[in-house]
Amino acid sequence: MVGAEKTSITVVPTDRYLTSALVRHGLIPCSPITPKVAVTVHALELYHNTRQRCPQLSIQAYVKSLCDMHGVPFHNHRSRQFSIALDVYLQILALVSNLVRQALQHDQPDWRLKHCCPACTYKLQDELAMRFKMLFAQDGNDSLKRVATRVLDGNLDDTGPQAATLPTSDYTLHHEQYLTREFVETFASDRQTGHSIVDEDGDGNLCAERWKNMKDSVTQKMWSVFDETGAFIAVCRHGFCLLIADMVQSGEQ
Repeated sequence: MVGAEKTSITVVPTDRYLTSALVRHGLIPCSPITPKVAVTVHALELYHNTRQRCPQLSIQAYVKSLCDMHGVPFHNHRSRQFSIALDVYLQILALVSNLVRQALQHDQPDWRLKHCCPACTYKLQDELAMRFKMLFAQDGNDSLKRVATRVLDGNLDDTGPQAATLPTSDYTLHHEQYLTREFVETFASDRQTGHSIVDEDGDGNLCAERWKNMKDSVTQKMWSVFDETGAFIAVCRHGFCLLIADMVQSGEQ
């Protein structure tokens, strides 16, 4: 990562594509057909581990640091190339993790939920039955918002049709802790009102009709620009994460 050197890529007969030869040499290409740029696994691993400790570290800042160490100018397309390689690297890690779980017979849909917390889920021999087997809490956070992609058709309002590909549909994360988008949408209500906490009718409350900034008519228009409005998680009393769900085009409903 610190220095620069020339290396030769050996393509063996078992390599059907050039990308497989690059991966064998520890390089993740940015294109599946005719790659011209590749990122080393060590650089991707360093960013992945650092991001776990410092979520504020952006891809652009990391790529700028790599460009400074290699003495090359930074361009915006380098961040996009690194982002593509990082997605491929994370998908490889997820596939390897799934293979390991299958070998250990830990691939049941609810295995992690049943074994996530030793204090809550493990039961000792002759242990007395408790009134509540598990105590957990659930809450959402609207910090992880993602703007929906729309086709404007020349106007700048939000009435244009949505694009064919939304940011959340580009990549699918297969993990037993994450509830799939299709599963979450089965519980969707007909009334999608965002984060409003004020009843439009007021129920005779004089303060409700004066509190206009949190009414449904205001919040629904504001939150409609987001495809994802945050994450909703459930944790046990010991801090172990049980389940995670994306709040898609809705709030904590």
